[in-house]
Amino acid sequence: MDHTVTAKDGSFNSESLGKNDTFTMTFTEAGEYEFYCKPHNFMTGKIIVK
Repeated sequence: MDHTVTAKDGSFNSESLGKNDTFTMTFTEAGEYEFYCKPHNFMTGKIIVK
């Protein structure tokens, strides 16, 4: 099944990503950015930018 990289605050969202697909996001401000996978909302993570 495909996955997404979706910001909890709605600030970014990838298209559906299959095996070996990639998503690139450039963060320009320090902070913590929480994300989840739309089809599997139990799959979560946090990006910390310093």
